[in-house]
Amino acid sequence: MIALRTSAPLDSLLAGYPVASKQLLDGRALLLRVDSKFVLPARDLGEILDELGEHYAVLRVPAGSVATYRSLYFDTPELRCYHDHRRGRRVRHKVRIRHYPDRALSFLEVKTKRNERVTDKHRLALPYGHDRLGPRELEFLRGQVGEMADGLVPAIWIGFRRISLIGLHTPERVTIDLDLDVAGLETISIIEVKQSPFCVRTPVMRAMLGAGLREGSMSKYTTAIALTRPELRRNRLLPDLRNLERITIP
Repeated sequence: MIALRTSAPLDSLLAGYPVASKQLLDGRALLLRVDSKFVLPARDLGEILDELGEHYAVLRVPAGSVATYRSLYFDTPELRCYHDHRRGRRVRHKVRIRHYPDRALSFLEVKTKRNERVTDKHRLALPYGHDRLGPRELEFLRGQVGEMADGLVPAIWIGFRRISLIGLHTPERVTIDLDLDVAGLETISIIEVKQSPFCVRTPVMRAMLGAGLREGSMSKYTTAIALTRPELRRNRLLPDLRNLERITIP
């Protein structure tokens, strides 16, 4: 678990946030959206959370305000998804089965990056705990990623905890990921702002600017593969990896 600069635990910091209603969640689906990512030391989260309580609702799960996620990413044996991202291909995919233990839910999810700003996401509900690609899953995937679907194999598991915030007055969803179980990523937090349309004047975007954070392009999957398989080519990722190293050094 991370240690914040403040002595207050995460649930205490989020206690003053309103709870996201189903109506609010339905109005902020944002399946076609613009994503902005920021990486910071997880110990600095308290200062960010203190600024946002008036503008965002928090998504509650049975365990509290911080949910647990487990994701199994798929790629081809040649790691086509990884290399498409590394090369900066205009259209690229991430394929995963994501388990939501707090709600006993599982989904097969495909995220497609159309350009540097626009991402769309499609998902298929699965029985909880299911982690294989059978005929039904492959049929869904062929409609999203084409012929690549038939060559997908498990690539890596990534677990983490997540805070989810929903814009009360702005069309935004904000995810804050921490406690990643990948060596080299344990002490960072990834804040992703999902908007439709993109706007730099919302409260969370102003908070990022005020904290001196710069938008980056870090992908949990791509970064985890690069860190755990150093024999792979990763020249294009080196600036992000060096920035990550600076953040993780106390």
